[in-house]
Amino acid sequence: MDISFGRLLRGIATPACVVVSLMGSGTVYAGHASVVRPAAQIGSNGLFRPSAQIGSNGLVRPSAQIGSNGLFRPSAQIGSNGLVRPSAQIGSNGIIRPDAQTFLPMPKGMSALVHPSAQIGSNGLVRPRAQIGSNGVIRPDAQIGSNALARPDAQIGSNAIVRPDAQIGSNGVVRPDAQIGSNALARPDAQIGSNAIVRPDAQIGSNGVVRPDAQIGSNALARPEAQIGSNAIVSPDAQIGSNGVVRPDAQIGSNAVSRPDAQIGSNGIARPAAQIGSNLLMRSDAQIGSNSVMRP
Repeated sequence: MDISFGRLLRGIATPACVVVSLMGSGTVYAGHASVVRPAAQIGSNGLFRPSAQIGSNGLVRPSAQIGSNGLFRPSAQIGSNGLVRPSAQIGSNGIIRPDAQTFLPMPKGMSALVHPSAQIGSNGLVRPRAQIGSNGVIRPDAQIGSNALARPDAQIGSNAIVRPDAQIGSNGVVRPDAQIGSNALARPDAQIGSNAIVRPDAQIGSNGVVRPDAQIGSNALARPEAQIGSNAIVSPDAQIGSNGVVRPDAQIGSNAVSRPDAQIGSNGIARPAAQIGSNLLMRSDAQIGSNSVMRP
């Protein structure tokens, strides 16, 4: 049935699908029991599925789609060809750039949640049950895996990948092309450099810094304020203590331990299960063998 523009803007639900023309030529489809709040706009060919809601001053650009039961809060924006899957939620003032996607939650009712003021860049991909905190920024072409969590003010760079169940702490920064493995944890204010790889279950402490192209192995632990230099490799299960420094191109073997405030120089090598005591300094190109211990 046809319905007037004025009636639609008053948010009156309809018993059947309605077809209206809003922004320019073409048709807009609003499903059964859909709600479009006052001053909201739906672009040409936009598709607004049953029970979806658009808040006051919300803007859905041409050809964008909102899935069934999707909730699109006041003043939020979805770019052209953007796709918001069923039961996804877009927070107040949130921005979903052109071609960005939030995916169908599984199981039903477990929504992807994009909090107020968060922004999703063009071609960004937010998978089921992921959460993006207030003021979070997901740059173009970035991907956020299922159940992953980006806390308030976190930033995920272009083409970066945050795997399922990983967590990025408040104010954390993941630079372009970096990869964060499943269940990995980057604490608040941590920084992950461009092209860096943080393997599954690894942890980066608060204010920790992982420089470009560095690699952090599975279950490895870099404590608060630790720094991992460019191209450095921290092998699986290794530990870097608080304020510890691993210089560029250094290597820390599996299960090796570098205690608080210790430093590993550029191109230094600490073999598997080696231990470096607190405040000790391994000079550039130095090597310590497997199971060796450098005491304070």
